[in-house]
Amino acid sequence: MKADPKITEVRNAQFLFGAPNLEAIRRHPLPEVGFIGRSNVGKSSFINRLCRRKQLARVSGSPGSTRELNFYEVEGTHSEQAFRLMLVDMPGFGFAKLSKEVREQISQLSVSFLQDRRALKAMVLLNDCRRLPEADERAIQAVCAREGIHCLIVVTKIDVLRMSERVRSVREIAKAYGLEEGDVLVTGEGVSPDAVWARLLPLLAL
Repeated sequence: MKADPKITEVRNAQFLFGAPNLEAIRRHPLPEVGFIGRSNVGKSSFINRLCRRKQLARVSGSPGSTRELNFYEVEGTHSEQAFRLMLVDMPGFGFAKLSKEVREQISQLSVSFLQDRRALKAMVLLNDCRRLPEADERAIQAVCAREGIHCLIVVTKIDVLRMSERVRSVREIAKAYGLEEGDVLVTGEGVSPDAVWARLLPLLAL
């Protein structure tokens, strides 16, 4: 049976390196997509789901464990078009148990990456389905707008809500970002990542 051409097939996905600062980023020719969100929002789990891998990105039960820019090279096909890009797992923010100095370092790393990284073509801003965006999330959205970087909002852990609660959650989160409900995507157990790929790949001019 021939595969559905609309379904994304990830043929290869691998961790390449971690960078504690912009100077440590290795040179590469690929467009980049950054993934950012509050600590414990599910970034690593989402990257694994997006790449259809169980243990590509290390999932930790301890918030604040990602403190570097982690680069993953991914290649595959979507709608019969080949793609090759870099996914960048960025440090989470808002974890109060980290020292003020560490929080400031993480924040500066993320802001510098957003402002100065020319290979960065899009950002995926993850938002837990059980909370509205706060100042940090809105600040990231504003920086992306200022820098001309497309910012895609993805609501995580949608499977923890009852079906009747999911629509309301997405509607309220979208409104808080100043977006329409259809502008926001969702992820969670049992949710295909194909809609995210379909939204992201055209932005990269592959």
